[in-house]
Amino acid sequence: MRSSEPDTDPDSTGDGLAPLPLPEGPLTMARLVALEPAALRRLLTTGLRAGLTEAELDAGCAAAAAPGQEPADLRARLQERGWLGWDPDRQRWRTRLGAPTAGAPPQG
Repeated sequence: MRSSEPDTDPDSTGDGLAPLPLPEGPLTMARLVALEPAALRRLLTTGLRAGLTEAELDAGCAAAAAPGQEPADLRARLQERGWLGWDPDRQRWRTRLGAPTAGAPPQG
């Protein structure tokens, strides 16, 4: 393969381009600081601090997506992992550390 050709992975999306690799499991601070590219770290860090408007989330996903990857695909993958969710009280997208709370058993 020539260096000018995109990397392909048979397990990637159907268009032949590999999506941005994300570690499995809940997001922790250790995972967050180790994420690449830096644009993804910035996106998730901003989501932890103040939350993100729809426009900020779209711009952050566009900056962090792998070459050839749709920003909407990255956004969907972050939501599927439980790393990103809508906060109806603040009307912002927020980064979520730890295990998703929706599947947590009741305390008692």
